[in-house]
Amino acid sequence: LFSSVTLHGLTSSDDGEYSITLNREQSFPAKRYSADEEGRAAVEEQKWDAISPPTDQLHADLQIIDQLSEGRLGQVFSARLVSLRKSIHGETLPNGCIPLPSQFCIKLAKPEYIRSLAREAWFYEQLSKEDGYPGAVTPVCFGFFACRLPDNVQVRSWTSIEIEPEEPLDVPEGEEPIYDFYDDDEEGCDCYFDDGRRSHLDSPWHLQQWKARTDRSPFVGILITERLGAQMPTEYSPPRGKGLRRRTELLMLLEDLNAVGIVHGDIKFNNILSRASESWLSAEVCPRHKQVHSWKLIDFDRSSKYDPANPIDSSYVSNIQNYAADDICYQ
Repeated sequence: LFSSVTLHGLTSSDDGEYSITLNREQSFPAKRYSADEEGRAAVEEQKWDAISPPTDQLHADLQIIDQLSEGRLGQVFSARLVSLRKSIHGETLPNGCIPLPSQFCIKLAKPEYIRSLAREAWFYEQLSKEDGYPGAVTPVCFGFFACRLPDNVQVRSWTSIEIEPEEPLDVPEGEEPIYDFYDDDEEGCDCYFDDGRRSHLDSPWHLQQWKARTDRSPFVGILITERLGAQMPTEYSPPRGKGLRRRTELLMLLEDLNAVGIVHGDIKFNNILSRASESWLSAEVCPRHKQVHSWKLIDFDRSSKYDPANPIDSSYVSNIQNYAADDICYQ
């Protein structure tokens, strides 16, 4: 939908307020996961490729409202739409001409984790290729955007980061540490392989191409989604009544992911959010369960993708996600 966005209220310069414009960027495909070495077969490359970023399409002006939270990977803000244009230099469109949420969620990567955001965007893209997933199982994602900061421009919130990353061990002298290293970055890992797909090896976010800077990098990356509601409550729930209903709802979401070969990998309370109070999207009914889910899943940077046509992998992952549902709902 958006090929570029301008963010107001996130950055400042030596002269005061400064707004930045970010372009839609390519996501970072993960390698394929499989616990079944003998049953591995090649999959269609187009199903795994990153979607080419749209160009010369809609441009959104977004105003940061406030900071919602901070996690390992980034800081999360709410934002509202100021204006919508046909393109970055195009005419302004009238309010309400395109259905959009009243508030957006802006996930700003910390400098050490920008490629993680590109990876997370790929999982949202994979889900967008499936009918009925965006808006029903996950929030609607509007894309991954990035830009380089001009000299003397700063991201205000980076000065208030509270959750600092732990520096990786065994960093060769003179080299930048890699904070966002994933299992499928490791060469020769038995559980991951790339089917010879160039989309992973040639990605600008591959470690051969990208090195994060840890000195509050001049490179900014954001992920834009619709804003959802509150996280799943953390109080103890016995395996009946409310706890059983939550487990049933969560299992439905995990079944949806399993149907398209995605392992979330980080199921916890604050990655399960209630659906938005507004109904701006007409297609919230899950096509597999024929109902509107009360909860939606977020944060896919630690996820994996496998071929759901492989029954061994599908059964293995289903068991893992059943245990995850029990752990989150009954602890």
